[in-house]
Amino acid sequence: MKYIGPFLRLNSLNKDNIKNQLFHLSKESMMDIIFNSRCGITINTKELKNKQLSDLNTNILKSTYPLLCIYKKSNPKLKSINDKLCWNEDKVKKEINITTNAFMTLSLLELSDYYNFFKNIDDSKYALSIIYANIAKKQLQFYACNMRNDDGVFVDKIDLSDPSSNELKLEIKNEKFKFSDQAMLMAAFYKISLLDDSKESIEYKNFSLDIMNMFTKFKQDLYCLSIDELLKVSLGLNIFYKYSKNEDAKVLLLDIFDLITENYFSLAQLSTVMKLESTCTYYINSILLYKNTNYIACKDIADKLYLELMKSYNDELGIIIKYGEKNSLKFSPIEICLYILSLMLNVKECDNDSDNDYAHILTSIFKKQLVNSGIILSWPETPNLDDRERYKNFSLNSDDLLEEKDFKLPSIPSPENNNLAPIFIKSISFNEKKQEFKQGKTSFYSEKNMPIFFYIIYLYNNCYL
Repeated sequence: MKYIGPFLRLNSLNKDNIKNQLFHLSKESMMDIIFNSRCGITINTKELKNKQLSDLNTNILKSTYPLLCIYKKSNPKLKSINDKLCWNEDKVKKEINITTNAFMTLSLLELSDYYNFFKNIDDSKYALSIIYANIAKKQLQFYACNMRNDDGVFVDKIDLSDPSSNELKLEIKNEKFKFSDQAMLMAAFYKISLLDDSKESIEYKNFSLDIMNMFTKFKQDLYCLSIDELLKVSLGLNIFYKYSKNEDAKVLLLDIFDLITENYFSLAQLSTVMKLESTCTYYINSILLYKNTNYIACKDIADKLYLELMKSYNDELGIIIKYGEKNSLKFSPIEICLYILSLMLNVKECDNDSDNDYAHILTSIFKKQLVNSGIILSWPETPNLDDRERYKNFSLNSDDLLEEKDFKLPSIPSPENNNLAPIFIKSISFNEKKQEFKQGKTSFYSEKNMPIFFYIIYLYNNCYL
């Protein structure tokens, strides 16, 4: 009878439950996208196999098609092939966006670090550490060889290759490049150089530092960028500095941050002028810079921004509202997720996990606006009891067993239940009269998903949440 469970199930959530659920969603969704979506140019798995993998007991590379790069759009409906759920390959939009691909590769490198903890305790999971690092390396080689213009900077392209031919044909979509794209890939190339001391790794490091020199050389051009672009450049530099501790990057990062602060706080009525996504990005950047430098001024700015963010929460509806914006009740997944992450970063910094108001706001937004709104099509199933990830410190000790609510809420279907991939759709809108959310189109947009998964994986992996 003990298996029946309690009569009343109290689904109370705390910050750690939500943090664990978001990380579970992100790493499992990334695995699905990388191996099963075919939403991009794929690589032959033979190119990923090496001596390290042959010594491990793993079948992860069988019948998979790892991505070399990811396209802009795809169909997230699933179909069963040889008893395995794979993505439907129609309605693919073959644009290759640099920012999106940089987030994807950085996510793989962070996940490689995560799965490295399984060395000598679980071969199949440790193998993912090696495989993700190898895929990331192939991806960065692809970007360097195929995703630059004649001046050598990374730009977005369109894949015009003939499916019946092995010849790759990419065309530049827009000659204009973004400094933020270069910053994100600079971080990725440096991160992969830390894998070992090989000659290849030294070349990756030098390539990354070449990009850093470009930022130093064209420093004056950065001052003319929009505040949104400056925030993205700042994010890339923050991540790069975390990996490299490069002093030139630190100086430039602080300079750009001062410029952002001057522009941001010179605007009147901040909450009605700045977009919610921008304020969240600025807040997260402030916390990351504070962690990187210990400059108390960054923490002071973060505290001011947090007060602005709290004004967006509507207690009566239990959701955030984008006051002052044109479509105040239409939301992208990035806006919702960055807001939730901002709340979680704040509670970690202020050590106020017991604050009932905070707990109420976080739980309300997570349940209503993220899980139950329809903005996520499905959620990966909870690991089995024999899976080490089901336990604290991967122990397999029954005393360390994590609850199901550390992985998934029962209110949202799994991919196996509804044959839809565990991804975010482009947008949802809230009908205040009916008190309900309306879904946008059921399509996968990589630029709406990759940044979210990276933010969650990076903040989780580096113990910021």
